[in-house]
Amino acid sequence: MRPVTVRIERLVPGGRGLARLPDGRVCFVEGVLPGERVAVRPRRAVGDWTPADLVEVHAPSPDRRPPPCPHA
Repeated sequence: MRPVTVRIERLVPGGRGLARLPDGRVCFVEGVLPGERVAVRPRRAVGDWTPADLVEVHAPSPDRRPPPCPHA
């Protein structure tokens, strides 16, 4: 699928970000923070939700920090 831009609404247990795709489906994205606007590539739906891969962070959260270890 093509990348789409979404806004991360909140984090869910397990640390993934919850967002809604343009068609209204819920997607979960790893490596994001609440409030960020990101480009994601949705994958095949799993039941009533869709996993998505992070492509790019367009508008980072002010809470985003570089990892303390370069190997993280």
